[in-house]
Amino acid sequence: MKKNLFVLIIFILFAGCTTLHQDSEEQKQVYVFDEVPEDKTIDAPKTGEYPNIKETYYVVQVGAYTTEEKANSFAEMSRIKTNYKFSVVYSESLKLHLVQVIPFFKSRTEAETVRNNLWKITEFVDAWILTVNK
Repeated sequence: MKKNLFVLIIFILFAGCTTLHQDSEEQKQVYVFDEVPEDKTIDAPKTGEYPNIKETYYVVQVGAYTTEEKANSFAEMSRIKTNYKFSVVYSESLKLHLVQVIPFFKSRTEAETVRNNLWKITEFVDAWILTVNK
């Protein structure tokens, strides 16, 4: 009987010391890429999202956001942290505001150099290259 009472007291003490408080970090909603998107080849849209280049070109993209405000904020931070220029364009097909390095590149090697330089900065580890075919 005393042994059972002792176990019950230990259990109550242990249960009383655990916390039910949920950390505020767990309450934040943050989207995290599961993986870096694969480099993709796309056909140039006819909506004016891309310049009128008659040959294949390459776009270094650093982000995609549901709101223009978030995209512009990220683009501004990107301009401050790097020596590159960035534009924000809305993709009608994706329904997202895209943050891309400008100007676009005529060679994949140039685009890879820029993307690889961006990968060295924490905020740009998810940068990827889009290949746009004309």
